[in-house]
Amino acid sequence: MKILRIFIPSMFVTLAYGIDISPSKNTHPDILQAPRKHWSILPFADPKRIDKANQINFRKIQPSVKIEPSRLSLSSLKDSLTTPSLRIVLTVVNNGRRTYTFSFPDSQRFDFRIRNASGQIIYVWSEDKEFLPIVGTTALNPNDSLTYSEVVALEDLDQPLTPGTYWIESILANYPEISATTTLIVDP
Repeated sequence: MKILRIFIPSMFVTLAYGIDISPSKNTHPDILQAPRKHWSILPFADPKRIDKANQINFRKIQPSVKIEPSRLSLSSLKDSLTTPSLRIVLTVVNNGRRTYTFSFPDSQRFDFRIRNASGQIIYVWSEDKEFLPIVGTTALNPNDSLTYSEVVALEDLDQPLTPGTYWIESILANYPEISATTTLIVDP
């Protein structure tokens, strides 16, 4: 019987102090609605400061692209038993003192294209690819690097290679500021 006497009054006290969280009412504190004039580490910090902190200093980012082989001989390719191909490697190095975060709208992280001697694009790696619509981020710490590589069969190019100089342009997806170019020399 004593349990009932203690339990019933405490039940009424709990109901009397209930909080109305109806979606039709404004339940946000006034501090969230007024503009803030000071910096805070809280999630409600000044958006301009957050954007500034997330900006990437592109002068501190060093992209480079390598191809293997960097010189081809068309006569040796005809005698080859394997499918001739190029290995393209994009490396992005953070030479800064901060960690930078790169955001990507889908699963693509890099792209590259090949131009012939007249500047005409003869191959774009991403042209025939589909990427998952998954937003992603990659953090790059100071003095660290990101490396992306791909092997391209020469038969996949839009035009056959002829003797001359070709340019390989590689870019970090969603960041046109981070790109690098190298040359491929094709001998007869």
